Amino acid sequence: MRKAYIIMGVSGSGKTTVGQLLAKQLAIPFYDADDFHPKSNIEKMESGIPLDDEDRKPWLLKLKEEIRSWEQGGVLACSALKESYREILSEGNSIQWIYLDGDYKTIFKRMEARNHYMKPELLQSQFETLEPPSYGILVSVDQTPEAIVSKIISNIQPMKRSEFGIIGMGVMGRSLAKNILRHGFSLSAYNRYTEAEKEVIPSLLSELQNEDIQGFTNLEAFVESLVTPRKILLMIPAGSPVDAVLEELTPLLSQGDIIMDGGNSHYKDTQRREKLAKDQKFHYLGIGISGGEEGALLGPSMMVGGDSLAYNIVKVLLETISAKDFNNKPCISLLGANGGGHFIKTIHNGIEYGEMQLLAEVYALLKPSLSNDEIAELFIDWNTGETGSFLLETTIAILQKKENKESLLDKIWDVASSKGTGTWSSIAALEQGFPATILTAAVMERAVSNTKELRTTLSERLDYESFLATIDTEKLKEAYQFARLLNHQQGLQLIETTSNSEGWDVDLSEVVRVWTNGCILKSELLKTIHPIMGNHSILLEDTAILKKLKHSESAVVDILVWGMQQRNALPCLSASLQYWYGIITAFSSANLIQAQRDAFGAHTYKRIDAPKDQSFTTNWKTNG
Repeated sequence: MRKAYIIMGVSGSGKTTVGQLLAKQLAIPFYDADDFHPKSNIEKMESGIPLDDEDRKPWLLKLKEEIRSWEQGGVLACSALKESYREILSEGNSIQWIYLDGDYKTIFKRMEARNHYMKPELLQSQFETLEPPSYGILVSVDQTPEAIVSKIISNIQPMKRSEFGIIGMGVMGRSLAKNILRHGFSLSAYNRYTEAEKEVIPSLLSELQNEDIQGFTNLEAFVESLVTPRKILLMIPAGSPVDAVLEELTPLLSQGDIIMDGGNSHYKDTQRREKLAKDQKFHYLGIGISGGEEGALLGPSMMVGGDSLAYNIVKVLLETISAKDFNNKPCISLLGANGGGHFIKTIHNGIEYGEMQLLAEVYALLKPSLSNDEIAELFIDWNTGETGSFLLETTIAILQKKENKESLLDKIWDVASSKGTGTWSSIAALEQGFPATILTAAVMERAVSNTKELRTTLSERLDYESFLATIDTEKLKEAYQFARLLNHQQGLQLIETTSNSEGWDVDLSEVVRVWTNGCILKSELLKTIHPIMGNHSILLEDTAILKKLKHSESAVVDILVWGMQQRNALPCLSASLQYWYGIITAFSSANLIQAQRDAFGAHTYKRIDAPKDQSFTTNWKTNG
């Protein structure tokens, strides 16, 4: 026989609200005793005639039998003001009585605020009838329903402490929760209780049916459920939601607790929050988590920023749930202080933008002469060698996807959305004065895609003729790999540049290793790059890489010429070649730029025939 939890008290004490919340927390059904009254009682009450004990007896007997039939147990809201009523309901049933206690003045004031139908004299008669139980759980109504439910649960369940906590049960938080439980760790899960999200925790508990997880919609109860030092991972949207949760969470924390932000937060926000946490005597780690829903579930790649003391406390759990590299080492590492982890995740996403755009450009070049199925077959071949990657594998699946025997890809609107990290990576490059031209071109091309109406109008007005020709797929593959190498070179060097200015001391070889599995950038190229970054600070210092890029230059030129003849926009492929030309030019035309700056703004310049620490300015409007 499963237990029934009966919430009792006078009208206005909050039986229904508390009962519904409790049922959701316990993942069992909720029942309202009023729904079981016989027709005669309902008619009598509708006529304004109060029920007496004889009227209530058949109702109570019916309730008793209903409770006995509940296979899952249940929560019942029932006034049960008299001891004789409770005796009837308890006969043959396993019941936990919960009494919502409040004085007349408090409850009537609440009823007035809610414009309750109960008249003062009727409420007074209930108090006169009330026989408070000397057993069960007594909870004061002078607190929020969530706090009342938290106290009830703490009484009906022995307090068990979880090893780890997650705030936010969206797609990523839910998948990480399953990952943690699968590895045998105990977990407390919290999600806010709103009309839109009220089913999140109950559905999670119902789905998992795991004794190692506790679910909460009350933040204080969630915090209390964790062993100390508490280890709490935030899986909520970046920006103001993180600050809002921290404002509510911080007063509940103790010295030495560890908060981890697993969202895509801006690294400067993470630096600010870490400083505030330090002032409050708890730790703050910014963790870039990559891999999407599947990675979170099966093993993500994680880029951690923060202090080593806090990291070492959470290291075992995080390493256990992470992806594993080619040597079976966890794809997680403490990569830098404060915002370092989130910055590296930002640049990871920037490189990802470049990789996605390059594949889109390759697709655009192949589309005039090959079907989607034929392009997929070509990519399957590419995916077995040095160009193999998670993104290429994903693109193959997209090209092969059918809807009613037709390609789904051909039905998708050609407008690409973007989130903050792509833009942030471009801004970071501009702030550092670093030429991350490929990832920036990818961000800008998404912006171009959003000018759909203008693009369509201009295309119709110009009415260019198209021509079909077969592209050299071997040259295309070579050009694609050329651009990918330089895309990774730019991203990694941007991390190095920012690390130097922030004092993070980032190990690029370790960054690449963490990216080799569990994340969107997973590829054969990263496996090639990893040992190189152990010996060099930039890829272009490696002789073999330099030789490969030089050899591929002509293929890139041929593909770009071929593509431009078809009026294909190839921003990332073009940016890679322009960057290559720029980076291998010993003496560029920038001398004219600097002369122009001096001519209209007296910004000065340096001379090749003078020491580097000397600056000059000239009146350019006079000769001699």
